[in-house]
Amino acid sequence: MKIIQANKFYALKGGAERYMLELSAWLETQGHTVLPFAMQHPDNREIPSHLLSRFSGVPKNQLFVSYVPTESTRSNPWQALRTVGRMFYSLEARRKLATLITQEKPDLAHIHNIYTQLSPSILDTLKDQHVPVVMTVHDHHLISPQYNIWAVGCGEDYRDVGIMKGALARYHKNSIAASLIQTAVYKFHRWLQIYEKNVDLFVCPSYYMKRQLIAGGFPQEKIRVNHYGIDPHSIQPRYDHDGSTGSPQSGYFLFVGRLSEEKGIETIVRAAKLIPDMTFKIVGRGPQMERLHRLADGITNIEFLGFRMVEELAELYRGAMAVLLPSRVQENFPLAILEAMAAGKPVIASHVGGVPEIVEDRVNGFLVNPADLNGWVEAIMRLAYDEELQRSMAHAARSTIEHRFRLDDHYRRLMAMYEEVVRSPSFPRRG
Repeated sequence: MKIIQANKFYALKGGAERYMLELSAWLETQGHTVLPFAMQHPDNREIPSHLLSRFSGVPKNQLFVSYVPTESTRSNPWQALRTVGRMFYSLEARRKLATLITQEKPDLAHIHNIYTQLSPSILDTLKDQHVPVVMTVHDHHLISPQYNIWAVGCGEDYRDVGIMKGALARYHKNSIAASLIQTAVYKFHRWLQIYEKNVDLFVCPSYYMKRQLIAGGFPQEKIRVNHYGIDPHSIQPRYDHDGSTGSPQSGYFLFVGRLSEEKGIETIVRAAKLIPDMTFKIVGRGPQMERLHRLADGITNIEFLGFRMVEELAELYRGAMAVLLPSRVQENFPLAILEAMAAGKPVIASHVGGVPEIVEDRVNGFLVNPADLNGWVEAIMRLAYDEELQRSMAHAARSTIEHRFRLDDHYRRLMAMYEEVVRSPSFPRRG
């Protein structure tokens, strides 16, 4: 099959981009042709040579939609207007995708995160050109102006907020203008029902997200669940944590992720202060980095390691006693949990979103209320001081990956969904 993979970036920016790029690479190994479609960006991967060769008369930077900044544009009113226009509806994106479809005649389009930089305008092009559409729902933006929805007791829920109230709430980038535009764009797209009408199949990584879409008015018959997976052979598990191998990185609790408010790293800092004989390691960067360093000032049993490459990160996982995920938002289906469990590590995680679909409380980890500091301290201490429990949970974590979340099974289910959309007579708009 020829398959369009559409996402705002063709670069490793976050979880959605990582998934899209890894899926694209796998599809190519299976003999399929992948046609990427994204926004121009200096960090983008090289466009595949097979695509460039077919567009020999077109500069390669013109195959994708032109770049628009989404950070502060106050100094350039014209650029700000252009960015806002792109968020609502992009004629350029429609035109360039139509050119790609006319040239390549794809069998299917797989959509990822297209809002803002591409806009859902491309869905109208796909419908006009009779190209079936599958969309992976990576976050909450189909049902909320927010990308994340706060857990109960951790923040406000703006799903049903009015435009002016949303603006005054400053929920997006702590800005009245950005929040106003974000809310208005979201409500415009919901009014158009542009996703509901033009996407043939929504693929949710969790049953939690499926329930959210149904509650948000999306047609249940168009929704499928396909849990993410991981290749268990790519990570060698390690079940000991007592330092017997001589590793200086043994016996600590590990966090891996973006240092932002919604990830709840402040909970780890406060727990570290209450458990001085335990070691905590924080891997990642983000907007809360300076604040967290100040909060941890004087706490000697916590380390901020910054960004780590793949090989270093794998060793950090293997040397940990457990991995912590204290999210304050309703997580969809965190890949970090799969990575931790593949390494043979129990996970202590917030009881939010799709997390309970992976972490089974007191079997392969603990589930804790994100706002319950005492609950976090208790779970960490139980795991730290009960070696038999730790080893049992470690083996159960690895078994969870081997039996429930294998990457091959994820891809097999996805290909069945592709075939369902391409071949089923229940999707009548193909001409």
